[in-house]
Amino acid sequence: MKLFLSSLAISPSQLSSFVELTGKEKPSDIRLALIENAADTYVEEKKGWMYENRDAITSHGFQVELIDLKEYTNKKEQLLAELEKADAIWLGGGNTYYLRWILRETGADEMIKRLVSDGKIYGGGSAGAIVGGPTLKYFEPVDDPAKAPEVIYDGLVLTDIAVVPHWDNVKYGEDMAEIERNLQNAGFKTEHITDDQAVIVNGGNHDIFP
Repeated sequence: MKLFLSSLAISPSQLSSFVELTGKEKPSDIRLALIENAADTYVEEKKGWMYENRDAITSHGFQVELIDLKEYTNKKEQLLAELEKADAIWLGGGNTYYLRWILRETGADEMIKRLVSDGKIYGGGSAGAIVGGPTLKYFEPVDDPAKAPEVIYDGLVLTDIAVVPHWDNVKYGEDMAEIERNLQNAGFKTEHITDDQAVIVNGGNHDIFP
């Protein structure tokens, strides 16, 4: 498994690490499928952060394709065909519980797990980073489970590490510290990261960068 799990997107200082993880020579060689559905629960005027993260990713020169999972309900073959084109699949931030629901609703969860197992890169920022781990439990203080038609607590389990993002964030920092304590008390492995950091998993190795 090759994972790049951050609090936001891919910063300029993180770019070389992400490119190295893909095995490509330069960003323009990388086909990246960008899934932003975690932001579906936000009204348009509250999505400024989503566009900032999108701009941060597209600014690196990747071949970016936006994939809206809502357009692929009952279209699993078409969705799989789109995801198979990508070298990396990136899930952005927003409501973690809604994201997990729509991944199961469209079958994207099982597709992503298989594709990542076969060598594609999984990238996620905030909610996308959390969903890639073992559980969504205890994140209720920062995400409203009621925004999801069905609450699914199992993550994609691409790693057994529960990533706790936004550690130094003024708005979310205290909640994230409590969330990490609860996860650890429940027996989960955790890694907390600031808004400038990412957990990079490459096979059996994982590092926090920078």
